Amino acid sequence: GINFNNRVTQPLNHRVVAEMSQGSPVRPVNNIAMSEVVGKWLYGSKGEGKANADVQRSTWGGLCVTGQEQSPIDVVTANVAQASTASITTHFDTTVSYVKNTGHGFQLFETKPNNNVINGSDVVDDFSGTSKGYSMVAGDKFNFYQVHWHTPSENTIDGQSFAMEAHFVHQLDDVALHGTYHRLAVIGLLYELGNESECNEFLDKFWSVFPVEKGNVEYTGENFDLNKKLTDELAEGYYHWYGSLTTPPCTEGVSWNLLKRREKVCQAQVDRLQTALSATQGGINFNNRVTQPLNHRVVAEMSQGSPVRPVNNIAMSEVVGKWLYGSKGEGKANADVQRSTWGGLCVTGQEQSPIDVVTANVAQASTASITTHFDTTVSYVKNTGHGFQLFETKPNNNVINGSDVVDDFSGTSKGYSMVAGDKFNFYQVHWHTPSENTIDGQSFAMEAHFVHQLDDVALHGTYHRLAVIGLLYELGNESECNEFLDKFWSVFPVEKGNVEYTGENFDLNKKLTDELAEGYYHWYGSLTTPPCTEGVSWNLLKRREKVCQAQVDRLQTALSATQGGINFNNR
Repeated sequence: GINFNNRVTQPLNHRVVAEMSQGSPVRPVNNIAMSEVVGKWLYGSKGEGKANADVQRSTWGGLCVTGQEQSPIDVVTANVAQASTASITTHFDTTVSYVKNTGHGFQLFETKPNNNVINGSDVVDDFSGTSKGYSMVAGDKFNFYQVHWHTPSENTIDGQSFAMEAHFVHQLDDVALHGTYHRLAVIGLLYELGNESECNEFLDKFWSVFPVEKGNVEYTGENFDLNKKLTDELAEGYYHWYGSLTTPPCTEGVSWNLLKRREKVCQAQVDRLQTALSATQGGINFNNRVTQPLNHRVVAEMSQGSPVRPVNNIAMSEVVGKWLYGSKGEGKANADVQRSTWGGLCVTGQEQSPIDVVTANVAQASTASITTHFDTTVSYVKNTGHGFQLFETKPNNNVINGSDVVDDFSGTSKGYSMVAGDKFNFYQVHWHTPSENTIDGQSFAMEAHFVHQLDDVALHGTYHRLAVIGLLYELGNESECNEFLDKFWSVFPVEKGNVEYTGENFDLNKKLTDELAEGYYHWYGSLTTPPCTEGVSWNLLKRREKVCQAQVDRLQTALSATQGGINFNNR
């Protein structure tokens, strides 16, 4: 009897909603404001000479233990997917006034906007708390925030560990990312151990200045050009995959780009870092996380001259266990029922969807252009058991009357959308009633979600780099039934399953063009159904459409039939 399929709205917490409108000013972006993780986390036990997986699991917890797309990894070169190099160029703009021992290693520059105290006085690096320039990664601008070092290396190649590894940490230039860990990108650089005549000349400019104890020390030496440092290495290509932060909270969805070309470092330089680590970590002189299982992920070897590979990423598996929007007989979404039956990140996540967009609090920002280029031919329509859906997100054939029916676009993208210059493959659209997102506390009759994923071979099988275009429907009178929905709405089956569609095909591009022109609300959130993966780019259209009660009733009747009397499907 549950005839709804909306999730209850979630707290905005620290996030920012941007109102993307033509003519709005371009806002400076200062995103990363990473807070310290509560509690003491360890790389190993005192007296041990290498990273201890059991100690890390027991002291790190959370997603570090439960995540399925964690870093670091072992890159098995025989198994990598060859792909054409997506260009990376660095445009760092850095002036160093201090160097830092974080307590877990050496670091240049800051990821959060706090002043730094040296000898009792505030010392403000000109670039502290803001980006220090940027890198262009496959056409996207990623702001550069800091670089830090690990010993031994965290990532390995064919089982081989290296003396050290540097991580250049970036985040996508997007005002809505403020204060989050999403859309991060790391450029990794490995260091091989050389002899004492092969000390790294670049590191020698500042390596001896790092303090042994936790804290900051003023840097008065020669400044250095990080761009020049990376140019040659980048030209030789890199290994690319999606993983996580390698320290708590181990947030997933990080774009990893590990340079194939390595540098040399001498034992004295490794010793300097190990001495500092031992002093700040209770005798533990290493700061590497153990490698994590690759699981379903793909590692791409990005090399010049490699062929461009077709991308077919999303292969979403069914969530194990029964999850509910509410209890039988209820007329609206029940937060307690959702928490108790959804679990996991749906309960613990801090950047969940849907949300209530409070228009008085949105940040005005210039519209990042979205254009749709969908290429869809419909051969069937689907009742998923939790609502109505067109097209598939995973490459399974669909059975109708005992025979396989393959939609030409089933299991592959159905065209794409260009979002702020990025190509996002379009996979499916589905509907919720009542709406999941609300505006100034107002709910709407229905909401459509057009689900996309970034066109990147390394995303295969993951839920990362998703983007959703949301469309709200206001309830009109019986003469205001939605003509577009009427082309196929009555064909959707009441019971779970697929039904052949033989009607007129329709142009989804034309449908969205006018709505997109009027702008949208943009933020980062999550999937609104289990597993509630975070880091989803939400783009909720400001212009709404009308729907009549008969159309809402049709969806509610189907939901009630498949959800044990629950006729809604909103979180």
